[in-house]
Amino acid sequence: MTNQDIIEEALLKAAEITSEQAKDQTTKMIADLFKSAVLKKYKDAFDQEIIQGAVHRKNIDKAVEFCYSDICFSIRRLPQISDDEKERLIQEGKQVKNLVKVSVERILVDKGFEIIS
Repeated sequence: MTNQDIIEEALLKAAEITSEQAKDQTTKMIADLFKSAVLKKYKDAFDQEIIQGAVHRKNIDKAVEFCYSDICFSIRRLPQISDDEKERLIQEGKQVKNLVKVSVERILVDKGFEIIS
């Protein structure tokens, strides 16, 4: 693991803790945006690798994490939903994140993409 990887993971963990401990949706939204910004490079790499026919597993995992953070941000912005309902939806998404990662990988393999460890 490189120094950059260690710093990146620390930043993501700090954003996660900030979001979990925050009392207001605005702070949670900022943490989600920050996580998305850190993870965007993996989503972009995933998009490029799809074109080439081979995808790194790390890019799949981090691209799903990016999408999850982006969805959390969008849910928190919904004006007609209570904060409790927003948190419930976000927790449901969090519970299925690993299933989504496995499903994306399986779909890619079924479509003939190579998964690089």
